[in-house]
Amino acid sequence: MLRVFHHYFSAKKLTFFLAESSAIALACVMGAAACAALFAPEGTWPPLLELWPTLLGLGAAFVVTFQFTLYLLDLYDLRVAAEDRERGYRFLKAAGVTAMVAGGVMLVVPLVMPVALPPGTLLGGAMGALAGTLMVRVSIRALVGAPDRVLLVGDGLKARAVASAIDAGGEGSYRVVGMVDPRNNASEPLEKMAARLNASYVIQAADDMRGANWVESLLSCRLQGRRVYEAAGFCERVLRRIPVQFLRASDFAFADELTVSPLRRALKRGFDILVASLLLLAAAPFLLLVAVAIKLDSKGPLFYRQERTGLAGSTFHLWKFRSMRTDAEKDGAVWAKANDDRVTRVGRFIRRTRIDEIPQVFNVLMGEMSFVGPRPERPIFVEQLKTQIPFFGLREAVKPGLTGWAQIRYPYGASVEDARNKLEFDLYYVKNGSLFLDVGIIFHTVRHVLLGRGAR
Repeated sequence: MLRVFHHYFSAKKLTFFLAESSAIALACVMGAAACAALFAPEGTWPPLLELWPTLLGLGAAFVVTFQFTLYLLDLYDLRVAAEDRERGYRFLKAAGVTAMVAGGVMLVVPLVMPVALPPGTLLGGAMGALAGTLMVRVSIRALVGAPDRVLLVGDGLKARAVASAIDAGGEGSYRVVGMVDPRNNASEPLEKMAARLNASYVIQAADDMRGANWVESLLSCRLQGRRVYEAAGFCERVLRRIPVQFLRASDFAFADELTVSPLRRALKRGFDILVASLLLLAAAPFLLLVAVAIKLDSKGPLFYRQERTGLAGSTFHLWKFRSMRTDAEKDGAVWAKANDDRVTRVGRFIRRTRIDEIPQVFNVLMGEMSFVGPRPERPIFVEQLKTQIPFFGLREAVKPGLTGWAQIRYPYGASVEDARNKLEFDLYYVKNGSLFLDVGIIFHTVRHVLLGRGAR
């Protein structure tokens, strides 16, 4: 794992992404140049030296188009990418979308740019980009290697919880090769067991450390070059979540990351104002149409105001487009659920596309929310969850957000168990949040909105 501005991300995925970027760009330029020469009139040669800037621009355009389409189809999830290598249906979808975009470019470029491309250039570039991507996808295992082998020191609830988290969020990059309590396997020292299993990671995940005397063995594993972590540290670094059942108050009390300088706070506020303003300006014409549709669809106000809990437990009124009937809570506050019959026809569309959330930019501009942060919950639910979920109040250490790490990493939650799982991602953001991570979250949010994920 690599760490940039407190945020951890996968070195394997970065290697895979950069290798594919390079392959697409190089193969696209070579294919475009080859086809330009192939389709040139007999006895002539295309001015390739003069066209190099254009060919490089063409390669960059195919890199952006193809890789963004692959990203939308989850093909940078290494588990999905490995499976798709056998079937290829997602890759074919990405290739089809890229081909349509390339066709559009072929029609539009001559109208907006004075550059006259030799015959066959765009076709060759598209074929080259496809070949470059296919070459990388076929050799994915050679690029990223086999899943890292993980040895869990412990065989109880904690170890099983880590194994389950790896299976759910490890993206196929990690594989548990053993769960063992050395107290029950005294015949083989831990460091020899790790060597025999060829474990890259050794994770201390025992439920009860009393009577355990394997710290020296863990140190030996570290000196052998293996990565040794306590369960909470492994989940934070590798799975980008902080499991509540592993958390101790001291983990946050001694965390330097929680100290926010005035400069960092000012930059965060400036970023919020900039992004919220741009979103409001870009969406303004469309929002007028949404407003008209809401008023024509059902009786009631255009906006819906609801009390939510914010920074340090303070409350504020959150703004949304109304997506439910006016009598939606006549029987009291309840969580939204799938296929909720309280939702109007227009409301169903704007909730699925998250258009109903856009008025929250006013909360951002007023300083009550940040653009990125934990989802703001209703005070009545917050009080309930604080009694049922340890450390739930730590979410209030930062401003709530219009989008957030938990929103893009976990589906919409409507139960205490969902709230517990989402809290683990929120705690990661509370501890490791930065403008770098905010930009990444906003980028991922675009995909969720385009694909209609995580909304009800």
